Amino acid sequence: MRFGIIGCGTIAQIMHIPNVVEIPDAELAAICDPAENVTATLGDRYNVPADRRYAEPEGLIDDVGDELDAVIVTTPMQTHADIVERALTAGVNTLVEKPLAVTPADADRLAAVAADSDATAMVAYNRRFELAYERLARELDDVDRVDSITAYAVDADFSRSLPDVYDLVQPELSESFIERSIERRREQCKQAIGTDDEDLAAAYDFQLEHVCHDVNALRGLFGDVTSIEHVDFVRDGHFGTAHLTFEGGEQCVLQTGDSERHWHEQFLRVDAPDRMLRLEFDHPFIKYNAASLSIRDGTTETVDREYTPTREESFKRELERFINCVRGEASVPTPIADAATDVELITSLFDHATE
Repeated sequence: MRFGIIGCGTIAQIMHIPNVVEIPDAELAAICDPAENVTATLGDRYNVPADRRYAEPEGLIDDVGDELDAVIVTTPMQTHADIVERALTAGVNTLVEKPLAVTPADADRLAAVAADSDATAMVAYNRRFELAYERLARELDDVDRVDSITAYAVDADFSRSLPDVYDLVQPELSESFIERSIERRREQCKQAIGTDDEDLAAAYDFQLEHVCHDVNALRGLFGDVTSIEHVDFVRDGHFGTAHLTFEGGEQCVLQTGDSERHWHEQFLRVDAPDRMLRLEFDHPFIKYNAASLSIRDGTTETVDREYTPTREESFKRELERFINCVRGEASVPTPIADAATDVELITSLFDHATE
């Protein structure tokens, strides 16, 4: 399958581009990024012809969209809506990084476009493709009653460690381009939660990009959220707690935030009368850093089990699943309509916090 990559930033350079190159059934046929130094360096590194290196998404889609089997959109979230709409309208199969869009209105628009398009559309929630996550879903089939769910995700400052691990190409962009991009993103965040408060918009910006993974993972296991209560944000909205109730009655305490700590911590814990299941995620930008599942069960004696898969990369499994979906060999596990619901749910957290 011939792929075009639209947006060649950190996650594209670490995960998406190498995975396309490494998978035998995939080929990197075109790349797009507004930074010419990025497309030049990566184009040379991965043997992408000079006439298949683009600065604008429209150029790639309009020029070679009909030659490609799919595009992967990894641009900043404020640009997703326009790019994905153009790709799907052109009939190009599309895998887009999370979050789907900044505003619920744009997310709903994409859900409608995807429903009308014959192209395959999928959102890149790589945590859903962790083997330990899939194992947890199977283990939950044997759980009769869930007493409580705890979801915890606190980011570290990843930018400090990544340059020591990867040879990343830093974009060379004009100040005016960067300022326009920041302003567009800020205005969309304000629109999403209906505020003129710069700090609140910045908090939504962080939380949307950060907690959408956790919200989608929870919904993948427990279904839709039917109520949101006791939402509280501190540190200008960069650390929050919320109580969620799912359609089956399960209740979850969600904690989300960022920190200056050296380590990343993210886990999902399920407590039942006779067992405890804990899914723990590791550093999200380190390849082959698989999630692990710990299970402690027993009412008369304690039995511990540990499931730690190795040599499996969730981003690569995600791409392989997308390829199968494009070929009609599998159903889309993370459709655009579900991702639109995630965006709406996260805006609702801010609605409840400001009531």
